[in-house]
Parts: sequence; structure tokens; C-alpha cells
Amino acid sequence: MKLEDKDEELKLLLDFKVNDCPEDNVIHYKNILGELSKKLELDSIFIAEKSLDFIIKEQIVDNYDNCKLWLDLGIASLYVFIQINWTGPDVSNELPAWCIKKSEEALVELSLDDQCNENVKNLELLLLGKTIFSNENLQKICVTTFWWLFRANVIHQRILEEDSSIIIDETEKIIDKISKQVDIWNFTDDNYHKTLFNIEVSQFWLLYRRVQNVETSLKDCESSSKLIIELNSAMGKRTKYQINEKPQLFLLIKNEKTNYDFISCPKLPKSVNLNDDLRLENIHFSDDVERPKLGTIEEAIVLTKCVYLQIYQPHDKLTEEELMPYLNTIIENTKNWSIKMEALRRRCLLEMRDKRTVERALSQSEHLLGQYNETSPNVGHRSYQIFSSGMKPIWYFKEILADSMLNLGMVKGALKLYLELRQWEQVIVCYTLLDLRHKAAEIIRQELNKNETVKLWCLLGDAEQNTKHYETAWKLSNEKSSRVQRHWGFYYFSKQNYPEAIPHLKLSADLNNIQENVWIRLGFASLQVENWNLAATSYRRYCALEQTNFEAWNNLAKAYIKLGDKPRAWRSLQDAVKCNYDKWEIWDNLMVVSIDLGYFSEVLRCYHRILDLKGKHVDIQVLEILTKSIIKNVKCKDSDGNVENSMKYLLKSLEFYGRLTSLVHNDPDIWRFYAELTLLQNTDVNYQKAAQYLQRAYRASVADPRWYQNIQSTKIVLELCDSLADTCLTCSIKTTQDTQIRSILGSAKLSLQSVITKVKQEDLINNEDVNILLDKLENKFKIITEKIDNVNQVLN
Repeated sequence: MKLEDKDEELKLLLDFKVNDCPEDNVIHYKNILGELSKKLELDSIFIAEKSLDFIIKEQIVDNYDNCKLWLDLGIASLYVFIQINWTGPDVSNELPAWCIKKSEEALVELSLDDQCNENVKNLELLLLGKTIFSNENLQKICVTTFWWLFRANVIHQRILEEDSSIIIDETEKIIDKISKQVDIWNFTDDNYHKTLFNIEVSQFWLLYRRVQNVETSLKDCESSSKLIIELNSAMGKRTKYQINEKPQLFLLIKNEKTNYDFISCPKLPKSVNLNDDLRLENIHFSDDVERPKLGTIEEAIVLTKCVYLQIYQPHDKLTEEELMPYLNTIIENTKNWSIKMEALRRRCLLEMRDKRTVERALSQSEHLLGQYNETSPNVGHRSYQIFSSGMKPIWYFKEILADSMLNLGMVKGALKLYLELRQWEQVIVCYTLLDLRHKAAEIIRQELNKNETVKLWCLLGDAEQNTKHYETAWKLSNEKSSRVQRHWGFYYFSKQNYPEAIPHLKLSADLNNIQENVWIRLGFASLQVENWNLAATSYRRYCALEQTNFEAWNNLAKAYIKLGDKPRAWRSLQDAVKCNYDKWEIWDNLMVVSIDLGYFSEVLRCYHRILDLKGKHVDIQVLEILTKSIIKNVKCKDSDGNVENSMKYLLKSLEFYGRLTSLVHNDPDIWRFYAELTLLQNTDVNYQKAAQYLQRAYRASVADPRWYQNIQSTKIVLELCDSLADTCLTCSIKTTQDTQIRSILGSAKLSLQSVITKVKQEDLINNEDVNILLDKLENKFKIITEKIDNVNQVLN
């Protein structure tokens, strides 16, 4: 291959003949497709009896000129498909004759055992592109073929109603091949193609919510483009009548290199004004906020990072506030049509949830939908960098318009759009709101009379709550549809019939293993029937797909505990607290597992966090294990799993008990544990402190007027008094001041005398254990009395 040929191929990755497209020309790509179809005589060679794959294998030969023609045909076919289903205007009625011959084959080949979206048109164009890019001869001769196959797979996933495990497995291998293609990366000495590829890979992983993969690709993007993106704040106002300025978020972007070259679009979708009686159109900052000019590639990185944060972070108001600076940066500055369309669409998604902005979301989505039929700008500008923008097909824009109407109470208007979109689930919702639920089943039956599909039979089963319809759908799919088994399993799951739900959910997950909503229900159902192995497997698979659900991590830990695998449970709970830092129950679970495994640093961290969240929390079992372990100096582990002596945590534990006793004043066990640890420091002051803590423990234990009516509580009080006596006696030895000795021993004497008298009065000495403890305490009482007498003689 000549260098100029390779250079031309690489340029096609950046833009497909955008500069050759006349202004306001909406048939540019269709014309290219028509010319190539004539040149390759597709109308005669594409016959219905032979598959596209078979025909193309015959036609593509080991010759660069031949391969380049077919590569151009595949690219043109892909761009026309994007124009019809993404950017507009619609040219589906003006396509070459061969398209009709291959429409049925395309529907079968591209459905992948589940349905394509019912709004998609001209699937044969996508099938032609994929088939060409999959040809082995072409892949050997044209260096960018794998990249185009990757792009076609992304487009394919976007028009499917279900996440496809087939596509994700195939595309993962393609990404690996492209990454290792020396012909591409050695030929381009700049980072343009590398950055573009990483953006597109990030967009692919976003389709499947693979957060870690997205994070890796985004880091590569920011590194190769020398772009630093971070949120910052500055003083400003966001409402018309605001007097005092408050800190407001903005996006701080530092670009350590010049922007990559890009093509500006002369006419962009407009951002509809808010027109609110309270909020300003834009935040007014008191000082000028630096807003560097970005190129299309740099803006694509910002938009990709925004989508990543939206998926990764909790779905709450704070996250929305953090996302808006990303979107505003793009909306206010971009010169790219597809990036602005997608940024405005995402702003609509955020604003339709707020009563002050939902009207703008409605107007904005209506405006965006209208862009599809506009004749300006030309199709070249519309589709320029569409793969890096992550722009959704046009029916998603129509769906937002319907959703906005529904949020504003315009149910009939929304219903009309949902019917046009053939979104039967939302149609059922609208009819339910209109008290016409029976109409939903009627509409679905009418559609079934026109054309039987797996989806319609499933929805009819949902509407009529009849499992026979799921059986019909299962047979119609040749027992291959994960959708059918999912609906079937959800039916039983909603009725809490978990034993019946599990086989259907499991089969659905086996047919398509990237269904988050199936895995999480299968895990929960398995917990209910105590199938711990299946529960652990299900939650593990779910957490691999969705890593931000703290309840899933928590339930995974529960399954591991039931299986006796506490180390894995501990790691799962670590992930759970990352997802929800403010749920005290998760911290409690982590604390309990940590104490079992000897992670004492984690125990203290967890207990502190629980106190932050609850104010008070008492877990005597955990405290007792922690205290006794430190006293015995047993081996424990730090947070990294390194073995160490538990005595290392004495000071931190004393600090913790100081906090706990300031919140919980009347628990005798807590005061006793605090005293026992304080004694380990073995100083005069600490012996006095320990004596005080034991006095607090004594007072708390006898605060219950019925303590002597129970053998167990009596033994506890006697043991506590025994510890108090020992501590006070030791304290009297360590202390040199006679007045202080008399005070310490006098207090202990009163406590012991009261307990001894009460126990004898209640005739509890017949119990052997009580009798032994009482004898021991009486002996110590005598010693204390003698010591007090000796001190009194000295003082007198």
C-alpha cells in the first residue's frame, strides 16, 4: 500500500468528505452511495437468493483498488444509515433498488435473537457496512477496516432494544486488535487519532455502563490531549433577586497544547432561553471566569466525562448541579452540530425533573426534534465527529419530548407520541393515568393482528397478567429470546413467587448475561429461598455491571457470609460503603465482619462513622471482642491485611471510648471496657481514671432497681464491684497522698457495702456462683475497711 493511500484512509476516519459537500446539500452521502452502487453494479449482483456475506466474499479480491472501492461503499452505506436514523433529513425513499432486496435479510441478521428498535429504518445499509468491514481480505489490505467495524458495531448496539452480549464480546476483541495495529499508530506521529479512538472506546463502554473501562479510556484521552478538566467555584448569582453572592460551580479547563484541527458548522441548534421569573439565564459571576476555546475533540472529551459522571455518581440533586457546568461549557461554545445536539438533549434529561425548568426541556426537545427535517446545515456538518459525540438516534429526542409532556400533565399529547414511537410500555402508563388501562391491551392486540412480535406478546402478557402469552412469545422466538424469560420471571417476581421466578430469570441471564435488572432480581430471589451460591453469583455479576449500588454489594456480602466466606464479604462491604457513605447499616455490617476477621482499624473507623450518622450506637459484642483482644495483645490486621499486634490500637481505642461515653452515659459495659483499657497504661493518673470509670459503671448497673432480682445481673454487679475494689486498692498503693487514698477507698467502700447488704437481704447466697463472688467481695471489703482505718489514724 502506498503512503498516500494510507494517509487518505486515515483522513476518512476524521471526516467523510465533509469539505466536498455543497452547502445545504442533504443528499451528498446518498449520491456517493448511488455512484458506488452503479460502479460496483450492486443492483445486479445483490440478489435475494444469496446472502450479503456470500456475495461480498466473492466480490472483494486481493487488490487495493478493489478493496478501497468496497471500503468507501461500506462507509457511505453507514453514513446514509446514520443520516436516516440520526441526523436527517430522511432520504429513505431515494435509495438504490438493491436495498429493498436485502431488507428482510438485514432484519433477521441484525436482530441477534432480540428485536431492533421498531423506529429504525433501512437496516440493510447497516448490514452492508458491517458485512463489508467484516471481510477478511479487506481487513488485511485496508488498515482502517477494523476501526470502521468497531464504529458499525457501536451503531448496531444503539439501534437494539437490549444490550447485546454478542456485540460486546466481538467489539472487545476488535478494540484490542485496533490498539495493537502498528500500521495506524506508527503512521500518525500526532495524538489526534489516538485521542479520537479513546473517546469512541469510552462512548462504547458507556453503552454498557462499564465504569472502570470508561475511566481508563478517559484518562488516556486526557493524557494524549494534554487536557485537565476539573470543577471549581467562584462567587456569583443565579437568581434575579439574589442580593448576596454565593459560590457557584464552573468548569475549569486547562489545555497544555493547541486544539486539534476541526471543521466548524455554520448553523447550529439553538439553546432555548429559560424565561423563568426567578432564575437567571446563566450564572452571573462577579469576576470573569476563564473559559478557554476548545476544539471538537476536546469538547467530545468533556461531554464523555459528563456522561461518565452521570452514570458513576448517585442520581441526586447534587450530581445534577455538578453536571450542568460540563453541559453549559459545551452548549455555550461548541461549533459541532452533533455534539451540541447531544449536549442539549442531556440538559433536557436533567431539566425535565425540575418544575422550574421542565417547560424549557419541552421547548428545547421540540426544537431539537425539528432539526431532523431542516435542510441546513448540510449532511457533512451534521455527521462530522458523530461517533465521538455519542449522539443518540432521533427517536430518543422524540421520547424526551413525550416524557416532558407527561411530566407537565399533558398525558394525551404524550400518548400520541408514544404511539408513534411504538413505546408500548409508556402507552400502558398513559392509559393507566387516563383510567383506560383496558385500552392498552386492545392496542397491543391490534398491533399483533398486523404483525406478531416477541415484544408485543410479552407486553400483552404484562397487560393481561397471563403467562400463556409468554409461552407464545417463547415459541415465536424459537426459544432464544432473553426478553421473554425476563418478562416471565418479572411476572412471578412481582407476585413474590420466588421459586417460580428463579428458573426464568436464570435462563434470561444465560441467554444475555449483561442484563442488570435480571441479575439483581435473581440475586434477591435467591436470597429469599436461601440459595446462597446462586445469590452470590447473581449479585457478583450484577456488581460487575453496576458498581454504584450499595444494596447489591451489601446483599453480596450477606450471601458470602452465609457461605462462610467472610474475607470476600468484607471486600464487598468495602465497595458498599464507597457507593453510599451515609448508610449506617452498611457500616454496621462492615464493622461486624471486620471484628470477626481482626481488622481492628476498620472496626474503629466504622464505629466512628456510625456515631457520625446516628449520634448513638451500642454494640456490646463488638466492643467486648475489641477490648479483650487489645488486653491480650492478640494478632490483628491493618486495612491492607498486614499482621500486627492489637496493642497498637490502644490509644485510638481510648480516644474512641472517650467519644462513645460522651454520647452514651448509662451503659455499665462501656464504662467497664473503658476502665479496663485505661488500666493498661499503668500510671497513677490512669489508675484514678479507671477507678472513676468503674464507679460510673457501678452506678449505671445498679440504676435498675430490680438488678438483684436476677441471678445473672447480680453476678455482673458483683464482678464489677470486684474490679472496682481491685482498681481502688491498686490506686491506693500508687498514690502517696493520704487524703486522696481515703477518698478513693471510701467511695469504693460505700459501693461494696451497698451491694453486699442488698444481696444478703435478697437471700441470693444460696446460688453457688453468687456465694463465691460474695465471699470474695467481702474479703476485699475488709481489706478496704482496714486501709481506710489506717489512713484515718495517720491523718488524725
